[in-house]
Amino acid sequence: MMKNNILLPLFSCLFMVSCQNKEPEKSEPKSTQFAQSTQGMAVAAQPLAAAAGQRILEIGGNAADAAIATSFVLAVVEPTMNGIGGRSQILIRKTDGSFQAYNAMTEIPAAYLAPEKPVPSGYGTIAIPGLVAGLMRLHKEHGSLPLEIIMESAINIATQGFEILPGEAARHQVALKFMRQDPGLRRQMLKQDSLNYKVGEVLKQPDLAQTLTRIAKTNGMDFYHGETAQRIADDMHANGGFVTATDLANYKALNGRYLTIKYRDYDIHTIAAPAGGGLVVKALNILEQFDLQSMNDVEWATIMNQALAIAANSRFDDYEEGDLSIVASKSWAIEQAKKIRHEPISKSAETTTLADPQNYLASAVDWSGNTWGANSHHTTHFATADCQGMVVSITQTLGPLFGSKVITPGLGFVYAATMGEYLSGTDQAPGARPRTTIAPTIITKNGVTIMALGAAGGLTILSGIVQTISRFIDQNKSLRSAVLAPRIEPIVTFDSVSGNYRAQALKFNAECTPINGWAFSDTLKWQNAGFEVTAIEKYGAFSRVHALSFDEASAQWSGAADADWEGAAFGARVSDCPPKL
Repeated sequence: MMKNNILLPLFSCLFMVSCQNKEPEKSEPKSTQFAQSTQGMAVAAQPLAAAAGQRILEIGGNAADAAIATSFVLAVVEPTMNGIGGRSQILIRKTDGSFQAYNAMTEIPAAYLAPEKPVPSGYGTIAIPGLVAGLMRLHKEHGSLPLEIIMESAINIATQGFEILPGEAARHQVALKFMRQDPGLRRQMLKQDSLNYKVGEVLKQPDLAQTLTRIAKTNGMDFYHGETAQRIADDMHANGGFVTATDLANYKALNGRYLTIKYRDYDIHTIAAPAGGGLVVKALNILEQFDLQSMNDVEWATIMNQALAIAANSRFDDYEEGDLSIVASKSWAIEQAKKIRHEPISKSAETTTLADPQNYLASAVDWSGNTWGANSHHTTHFATADCQGMVVSITQTLGPLFGSKVITPGLGFVYAATMGEYLSGTDQAPGARPRTTIAPTIITKNGVTIMALGAAGGLTILSGIVQTISRFIDQNKSLRSAVLAPRIEPIVTFDSVSGNYRAQALKFNAECTPINGWAFSDTLKWQNAGFEVTAIEKYGAFSRVHALSFDEASAQWSGAADADWEGAAFGARVSDCPPKL
C-alpha cells in the first residue's frame, strides 16, 4: 500500500524531538476508562498503550497504524500478559466495509518431539512466534505511516522506562521465583538485588528497545530473517529448544478464517478456529432463540450460562471447525436451545445494575494479593478506529503468566508457552497452530460499525464477549454499562469418561465483587431455582473486556476499558478527518 511520504519530514522532526525526552513515562490509572470522540478511538489494557494509538491517529495515521503502535507498546508495558514472542488474532474492517482476518498464532516447530510428560514451562514449550508477522502483514496491506514512526512510542518507553502499575507489579511479585530462575528474565525484569519492581518504580528495557529498533528499521524482517532470528535460533539450539532459523524464515501470518452471522438485526464478525470466534457465534445463535429483552437480569443469567456451556463444550465435537456453515448453523442452535432449562425467576429489586458506571473505576480496585497471579489467565485485547471508518480488533497473548518463563538474554522479550502442559489436549503436531479461545469481534448493522470488542481470560473470553454483546443489544445498555455489568461464568469440571474439562450448564460462578457485582440475594434466587451458584469476590476473574462503539446519529466513537483492569480509552483530538489515501 502506498505510504504517506509527504509527511515524512514532519514525522522525522517529531521523532528527534521526542527522543530527547529522558523522563520515564507515567502510567497512573486515571478516569480514562471511558472516552468519546468523533475522530477515532483507541482502547487498551494499559493507558500508555491506548495513548500510543491515540497519538498515531492524531498525527494522521489510520486505525491499522494505531493498532500496531498500541500492540508494540503493550508488549513493553505488560510483559506478563503478551509480547513479540507471542501470538495473536487480528480482525480489520476496512474503509470500504469489507473484512480481513489474520492468523498470527504460534506454530509448532518442524522438529518438535512431545515428551512423555508435558512440561509447564521452559525452552521445550516455545513455538515459532507469530505476533510480529501478523503486525507486519497488517502494516503492509493496510498501514499508511512508516513503521519507524508507528513504533516510536514503544521504543521510547522501553528505552526511557515506565512506572509500573499496581496490577503489573502484583504479577511480577507472584512470578518472582520464575524470574530468578531464568537468566533472561532475571536480566530483563529484576533489579540488581534480584528483587522485582514495585508500584511506581521505573522499569527500563534496553535489550527490548534494541530488538524493537531492528524490527522498525527492517519492517519486521530482522525478527524472522536477521540478527534477532539468528540469536533466537542459537539460544534454542543451546538450551534444548525446537525453533530453528529455518522455522523462523518459513513462518507466515495466514489469512484468518473470517466468520459472520446475523444476530437479531446485527451482523457479528469474528474469526473461527484456531481462534475462538466459532464458540461466540454458537452461543449467540442459541441465545437468539430466547426473548432476552423481556427477562430480568437473574433470569437472563441462567439462560446465558447454559448457552455458554453448550457452546464451550461443542469444541470437543468439532475441534477443527472445518465447515464454517456448520459452525454458523441456526438449525444446530435451535436444537441446542431445546436443551436449555428456562423458568421465570422473580426479582424484586434491580440491585445488579450499576446506577452510575462512572463511579466504578480501576483506581477503586484492590490490586493486592494473588488476584493477578500464576493461576489467572493472561492475555490482552485492544481496539482502534479512525474517522474514515476503519476498525481493528486484536487479541494477543503469551498464554500463562510470563508465557514460557524464558527470555533469550539480550533480546528482551518473553516467548509464549505453546507446547507442553499449558495447551495439552490441543493439536501439537509439527506445523500446527493450536486452538485458542481468543476471539476479536466486530459488530455492524446495515453496513455501519456498531461495536468492536474482545477479551482476556482463557475460557472466560467467550463469556465476557457474549455477555457484553447481549447487554448491549438485548438489554439496550450503553457501551459503558455493557462492559461494566456483572458477569457469570460456567463452572468447569473434569469429565473422567471423555478426559476433558467440561462446562456445566446448571452450575456457574457469579461476579460478586464490591460496588458492581451481583447481590448475594441473587445467588439465593438462583439456588432456589435449582442452579448451583458460587459467589466469587475476585477482580478480573470474569474476563477483561475492552471495547469501542459508534453512534451513527452523532457520528461519535465511544471507548470502554474494563474496570477490573488498568486500561484506558482515548479519543483522537483532531480538527479534520484526513482524506483517504
